Amino acid sequence: MAVNTMRLDIVTPDETVFSDEVTFVLAKGVEGDLGILPQHMPLVTPLKDGPVKIKQEDRQQVVHLRGAFLEVRKDRVTILAEAAEWAHK
Repeated sequence: MAVNTMRLDIVTPDETVFSDEVTFVLAKGVEGDLGILPQHMPLVTPLKDGPVKIKQEDRQQVVHLRGAFLEVRKDRVTILAEAAEWAHK
């Protein structure tokens, strides 16, 4: 059985930090936590500095962002950030 996915792109001025299919994104918006699933309503919002959890079918990762904005479209989430660092590094 296929799991619904969406494309997640995390981009800084220097590089594309992440670009792949995901099943869930959890980020800290300025008004609270944002849980993003495929088919989410369109949204543009600034994010608080801190961790973003990325869930794929077989694993979960955490990236710490600074100075970020999040845009959600039907099957795509784009995060533009001043800086990003993986939690496992």
